[in-house]
Amino acid sequence: MSTIVVGGGLMGLTTAEVLLERGESVTVLELLDGVALETSYANGGMLTPSMPEPWNGPGVLRHLASSLFDPRSPMKLRLRAIPSLTGWGLRFLQHSSQRHHDAACAANYLLASYSLAETRAITARLKLEYCHASHGTLSVFRSREVFEAKEAVCRIAGGLGMRYAVLSAEQIVRLVPALADIRNSIYCGIHYLDDDHGDARMFCDALAGRFRAQGGRIETGVRVTRVAAEGGRVVGVDTDRGRIDARRVVVAAGTASPALLQTVGVHLPVKPVKGYSVTVDAAGIDGLPTLPVIDDFKHAGITPLGTRLRMVGTAEFTGFDKRPNRVRTDNLYDLLVTTMPAIAARLDRSRADAWAGLRPVSYDGKPFIDACGPDGLWVNAGHGPLGWTLAMGSALLLADRIDGRPPAVRHEPFVLDRRLRHAAD
Repeated sequence: MSTIVVGGGLMGLTTAEVLLERGESVTVLELLDGVALETSYANGGMLTPSMPEPWNGPGVLRHLASSLFDPRSPMKLRLRAIPSLTGWGLRFLQHSSQRHHDAACAANYLLASYSLAETRAITARLKLEYCHASHGTLSVFRSREVFEAKEAVCRIAGGLGMRYAVLSAEQIVRLVPALADIRNSIYCGIHYLDDDHGDARMFCDALAGRFRAQGGRIETGVRVTRVAAEGGRVVGVDTDRGRIDARRVVVAAGTASPALLQTVGVHLPVKPVKGYSVTVDAAGIDGLPTLPVIDDFKHAGITPLGTRLRMVGTAEFTGFDKRPNRVRTDNLYDLLVTTMPAIAARLDRSRADAWAGLRPVSYDGKPFIDACGPDGLWVNAGHGPLGWTLAMGSALLLADRIDGRPPAVRHEPFVLDRRLRHAAD
């Protein structure tokens, strides 16, 4: 069976690889001139089942309203974006109750834990190199209030198998000596023992190379304009190079997925939310952290990637504007300055690379992994800030559903029509 996967980022490439390994003839179509040049390009580099919570938790309306007047707010709503968010935004707020938040945490954690295990497995099987390490993740808290909010999420995930340890300030400094300068401002921390980290773009490049070597095709610089269907069944896609025939199409194109699915009347409730990263060369500097360090109050973190440090965070509702904002990137670099000042003092800030990308965010914080519209059409999109974490698990869940196999995790939380999930429950 011939399959087209639209999108050459984490979702598209992992989906394509799984389908290829199951005997499919697979072609990936990517708009840009290479793989992983959009949201997967310079993301946080963290594979974190420990962070399953959606952004629209209790109190999100208050945070968004106050962000209108605070350029440094971790979650920032731009006035110009409000008209494009009206319908989706109402559902986003409706799903910010404690009940919805806790249910999303549980569903995301189970998929994320499965996904991380499968990422490790494919890394070993295909011998992929991408600065991968399995030292866990450290969250640092400067107040009891912020710690207790995260501890509530830990209780949910911990009940499902997540391992974590609450650390004192002294234990934190022993784990990450680079934090010694801020010891007196640390309330406590949580070491999530099962998390990994790595460079998502390097992973995609390595996976794309193996995919091609196994007979898969990747065509770049191709604009897919619509899904082609006849008689209620997919027959391929129309592109700026003409029609490409296929018996199955998987749309895994991130924030571009809703517009493409709309060509066959499928509504995908996903909106772009801009995230930022700043990457700086730290070669030759001793004492770098060996695991990601998260400041939960600022919703930002520092990830070691080989000889580089990457500061990542913020969520900005600003439509499809991908331009980096200097205030936001400065805020991220300042996280390094205020958290690891001794290391920051030895870096050349002028050589730091700033980047911004659009995360595809669903209204309830869970991705869409489902069949949709005409027979043969599938979607794998809407993973928000958990794209790297959920990629392999989502690809396998989608492939299991295509093949009619019993999935390793429940698929009901990730169907397109969430009402079906309630019926199944």
